[in-house]
Amino acid sequence: EDRDADGVQDAGEQGVAGVSVQLLDATGAVVATTTTDASGNYGFDIPAGDYTVQVSPPEGWTLSPIDAGSDDATDSDIGADGRSATVQLEAGETDPSIDAGLYRSASLGDRVWEDTNANGVQDGGEVGKAGVTVELYTCVEVNGVDQPGTLVATQTTDGNGNYNFTNLVPGDYIVKFIAADGSVLSTVDVGNDALDSDADGVTGLTGCYELSAGEVETSVDA
Repeated sequence: EDRDADGVQDAGEQGVAGVSVQLLDATGAVVATTTTDASGNYGFDIPAGDYTVQVSPPEGWTLSPIDAGSDDATDSDIGADGRSATVQLEAGETDPSIDAGLYRSASLGDRVWEDTNANGVQDGGEVGKAGVTVELYTCVEVNGVDQPGTLVATQTTDGNGNYNFTNLVPGDYIVKFIAADGSVLSTVDVGNDALDSDADGVTGLTGCYELSAGEVETSVDA
């Protein structure tokens, strides 16, 4: 499990059990199938020849970047198509280096609402605001201050004011809400984080959110 999605087996990252692994011959035909054991290991006993390893990530998992490190024994060798490069095996040869990193994607989202009493809190009866532009950026630190880096995705809130960025690589993100049609952003961080507004009233930016593998962040409101 490549928890930081960097394509390298770091200390403490555990194997993933029950993953389907297929062995393909030089013609692309499947000649053997197995599943990873409790420690994430797999193996095939086969004649000499040219082979390709194919890994099928379980639902909710994504393949890590291929060849991201300088050490082939610890980086991920499976491409975006789920296959390794061709491996040429001589008689009696053992190749224990064909690894696959998998990570669980994260998500981030919640709601933009019409703060009718301008108190910065979602009170009962305050409805969601549709059509608001929400931008998701990587989060970088500049002189000790969280700032937007690369634009990752843009959405507009739905009819209930909701938005949700899914299938995110684990990492640090920052959100920008863009007020429209004469609206003004409410005061930021006045109460319960699940109910208050998280966007700065001038810049529209939130703080930085560090998303771990599989995390579902549902408190980013404006």
